[in-house]
Formats: sequence, C-alpha cells, structure tokens
Amino acid sequence: MIKFFRKIRKKLIYDGKLKNYSFYAVGEILLVIVGILIALQINNWNNIRNEEGRIKEYANALILDLEEDVAMVNVILRQAKKITSRIDSLSQYVQDRKIQDISNIDILTLTWVKSNRPYKWNRATLEELKNSGSLRYIKNNYLKKKIAEYDAFTHHLDEDFENDKAQSEIATQLISQVVDINYPNINDLDKVLLDPANPTVEFDLVYSSPQYERAKDYNLSLITNDIRKVKIAVSGFIRLKFNLRIRTEIELPQLLNDAEVIISLLKKTYLD
Repeated sequence: MIKFFRKIRKKLIYDGKLKNYSFYAVGEILLVIVGILIALQINNWNNIRNEEGRIKEYANALILDLEEDVAMVNVILRQAKKITSRIDSLSQYVQDRKIQDISNIDILTLTWVKSNRPYKWNRATLEELKNSGSLRYIKNNYLKKKIAEYDAFTHHLDEDFENDKAQSEIATQLISQVVDINYPNINDLDKVLLDPANPTVEFDLVYSSPQYERAKDYNLSLITNDIRKVKIAVSGFIRLKFNLRIRTEIELPQLLNDAEVIISLLKKTYLD
C-alpha cells in the first residue's frame, strides 16, 4: 500500500501536476488521520470492553465483601441489643432499692458486659475499585452514590465504636469501685455471662445456671455502702446504653439496608 502511494506521488511530480499533487497530499493526510482515529476508537472500544469485564469481576467480589459485612454486622447488632437489654434490667434492678437490698452477684451479672467487637469491614475490593479508577466505569450514578455513602458510613461507625469503647471503659471503672468480683469460679461464670450463643434477654438461663448458683453461695457483698456510688456506676452503663440504642435502632439497620440495596443493584446490573 505504501509503495502504491509512493508511485502515485512520483508520477504526479514527474508529470508536473503540482495542483493535483497538492490535492492528493491533502487526501493522503486526511486518510492517515481517519485511519488513526479509527484505530484509536477501536482501541477505546477494546479498553471499554476490557474495563466492563473487570467491573463485572469487581461487582462479584464486592457482593461477596458486602455479604460478609452483613453477616458481621448482624452478629454485632444482636450483641448490642443484648447489652442494652441487660442495662435496662440493671436500671430497673437498682431503682428505689436500698443499699442493703442490692445483691453483689446480681449487680455483677447485670454489669458484666463488654463493648461491641470492632467492625471488620471487607474493604479490599472497594479500595481497589477506587484506586484503579474503575469506579468511573459504573454507569449507574445511583449505584455509585450508594457505594460512596456506604464507604463513608462504615468509617463513621468505626468512630462510633471508639466512642462506645471509651464509654464502656468508663462504666467498667466505675462499677469496679462498687462490685466485688473475687469469686473463686469467676472464669466459669464469665463464660456464661458473655456467651454469645445465649439468646435469652431476661437472663433466665444465667440465673438458673450452676455457675451463677455457685457464685451466689459465696455470698460476697458490695465493696461500698454508699448508694450514691452505685447510682453513679449504673449511670455510666445507662450512658453506654443510649449510645448503643443509636447503633441498634438507627445506624446498623440503615447500614444493613444500604448493603442490601447495593448488592441488589450490583446483581441486577452486572450479573443478571
């Protein structure tokens, strides 16, 4: 092809047809430009096709990550509900009670709670999606918006966890000035009180357990006779309860809903 065009140029120049040569030269330049544009467009189509293939892979991986997040959050949600319920029982227990009517083992049982476990978000796919620039190839703007909101929400919940953890530590410090935990069977009792498989809300299984009965037989007393210290310690747990109520009634349900929406959109857009 190149030799063919070269022969035409030589003939036009040799024949002295400069005007025709000029038209020919312009045509040849235009032909080259059109060829370059076509090549670029084909390359662009190939890139888009390859990127769409990668987006499908990202979509599948992101769905798996979100499903693991949902499973993790459901466990934390159940744990947080259990803690708030136990604190409600604590508040009712000490209400209008005199110091001599408050049982050390009962206060220990109702305050033997820990803050939620840390969130372990599966962020690998999302971070790779953002860092690679592939996020821009997601054409559904609503889906992109929901993904960005979900990402921001998880970071917000990490901050909430630190606040809840700090309040839990304050409450634990306060209650340690009130309750005697020196039970010889405290290790066995701990396994019952913090058993995540225990679904009871009223703690009937705890109170009927042999570990609780044995601890009760030791008949340990509170390490304070000051009801005000007891009320201050309980107030620390009530503050923790209000923090956790926001998580259990607003934030975590919203996050679970957002995750389900994103999973549904990803499956509908890329996997159906």
